[in-house]
Amino acid sequence: MNRAYWLSCLTLIGCATEAETTPTVPEENAEIEMEWGSEESGNEENGENGENGENGEETEEQGCSDTWVLTYALEGLIDITHTPLNIGNADAMVGGLDTDEIVIRTADDNGKPATGQILMTSFDLLQDFTVSKNMLGDITIVTDLHMTAADECGVASGRLQGSTISWDECNYGPNHGTNNWSPYDGAYGAGCIRDYSIQGTVDCIDDSFIVNCENGWLDEGENNMSYIYNQPMLNLKFDSDELESFTMQGSSYGTEMPTETNNRIWMTLYGSLKSKTLEPTPDCLCNN
Repeated sequence: MNRAYWLSCLTLIGCATEAETTPTVPEENAEIEMEWGSEESGNEENGENGENGENGEETEEQGCSDTWVLTYALEGLIDITHTPLNIGNADAMVGGLDTDEIVIRTADDNGKPATGQILMTSFDLLQDFTVSKNMLGDITIVTDLHMTAADECGVASGRLQGSTISWDECNYGPNHGTNNWSPYDGAYGAGCIRDYSIQGTVDCIDDSFIVNCENGWLDEGENNMSYIYNQPMLNLKFDSDELESFTMQGSSYGTEMPTETNNRIWMTLYGSLKSKTLEPTPDCLCNN
């Protein structure tokens, strides 16, 4: 995901060659296809209630029925794996701030969130942690990276069925499944978080006699980081149909994030409902 994960360089095994260009969104990026306002949508299925009902009333100014906006507070875990001889494997807690949240929008079904198509419209999470290794003296990395994506028209699409959100197709770019999958490859498809931005700094403090910041492709001191790519997600599994809280976790770790070092990076997420409001639907989401 970024060069902060220098732990993969803590042996005499060399790191992969550093990429020389800025990551970009793959050309195969897919547009989100809206269902709301069509015969398949939750609004249309409950049209008799929506014609004069308090919830889902359609007006000429608004363009289409109100939709639900669900905002969840985020906490998570970053796992660093597949470092040479597993020497650099580590994990760190992230999230927990008021600004760490994910926002989901879905159609209205008689006063409650409808099953069927959902959209992620915002993702915001801070990675703020420190990792230190004693290699005949400490080498310490202080990570302060802000991960964001936002678009009222949707940054990713999926489907809510029961107590699970399954994301639409998201295809990994080249080299996924190896230590060489990087933001330069990313992913593509309507189910990926589109234009996922990582901005911030990574500080390297070198007091070791064995390794140094250069082994991790870092300058000693502050390193500015800036990436934009498409990020895959895993299913959001809620505790009940009330959609109060969810877990995003794979069989061993969370969703994988691309990295530029000789390791693999994973993110597990836990969400708890902060607010649930019925709001006017942006014109870009009205398929009339």
